[in-house]
Amino acid sequence: MIAFDHPLALALCLAPVAAAVAGARGRNRSRLVVLPLDVWGGAISAEAPAPWRAARAASALLFALAWMALSVAAAGPASVAESAGRANAGADVVFVLDASPSMAARDLEPTRLEAAKAFVLSWLGSPEGASGAAVGLVAFGAEAALACPPTVDYAVVAERLALIRPGILGDGTAIGQGLASAYRQVKASGAARALVVLLSDGEDNVGLVHPADAARAVAASGAALLVVGLGSRGDVPIDYVDPDSGQRMSGAYRSGFDDAALAAVAAAGGGEYRSAGDAKSLEALAATLGDSVSGLAPSERSEDGGRVSAPGPADSSRRPLGRALVLAAMALAAVGWALRALALGGLA
Repeated sequence: MIAFDHPLALALCLAPVAAAVAGARGRNRSRLVVLPLDVWGGAISAEAPAPWRAARAASALLFALAWMALSVAAAGPASVAESAGRANAGADVVFVLDASPSMAARDLEPTRLEAAKAFVLSWLGSPEGASGAAVGLVAFGAEAALACPPTVDYAVVAERLALIRPGILGDGTAIGQGLASAYRQVKASGAARALVVLLSDGEDNVGLVHPADAARAVAASGAALLVVGLGSRGDVPIDYVDPDSGQRMSGAYRSGFDDAALAAVAAAGGGEYRSAGDAKSLEALAATLGDSVSGLAPSERSEDGGRVSAPGPADSSRRPLGRALVLAAMALAAVGWALRALALGGLA
């Protein structure tokens, strides 16, 4: 469907028609002064050959089409394509990523953290994935930080996600502070549906907020909680570069992956726990996460002035066409000028 920002500008398309009518009337009048040669833009003499007459008519038509193309461009045309409603519109999904040094362990390929980031990207890009949900990022190590507030600009989410590296927030794992930061985001947004997804290896060892307390706060805000455990116990390979000193450490790492602790965090928040010890487990989870968001029930806090959005509103994409029309007008005018100036030698 074509839409116009300034439809009245389409009236300019009538100018060539008016000029043609005026020219036809003018040819019916006798000339007061007869010149031996016609001038640029004047009428063709009766002795002009047929090819010249055809070239002149073609040139005039090209100039008229160029004018009409510019007139349509001035009306602000755009192609508007209606699309199906997005199932997760009106929902907030906040990913809480463990960025502690232990996430550089390589029991998941290429590392635990990179596997977690790939999981988020896979969900963002899949047809059954984000689908209109506002996506936010929280990273935590010894401290927690908001990497990206909830937004539907998934390109920005991907850019911020790429900046998260192991150890960037200190040497430690403050799961409670990471969940507390996510809680602040979903509480402030007031979205009718919200989901917090914690991705961690479960080795909570620092922080002023207990993970279970933070999980209960998330649940009290009306948001659902999904906890994903990444990794395995025992000796695992690791390749870690300290972001402060640049020192590289590689070799074997005695992993303290705590499956039970993460399951307890999920239980405290009334949520679900999933263990992902390999890439296939994460891929399967990414494929079902969209359905989990779509199935979220609106929280009670939406009645207190929060954002209430019915799932699946109709969307439309708008593609401006003005630039293409301007370029077409320039091409038509150039060909019309060439016919007059070159083929006719300026005598038309």
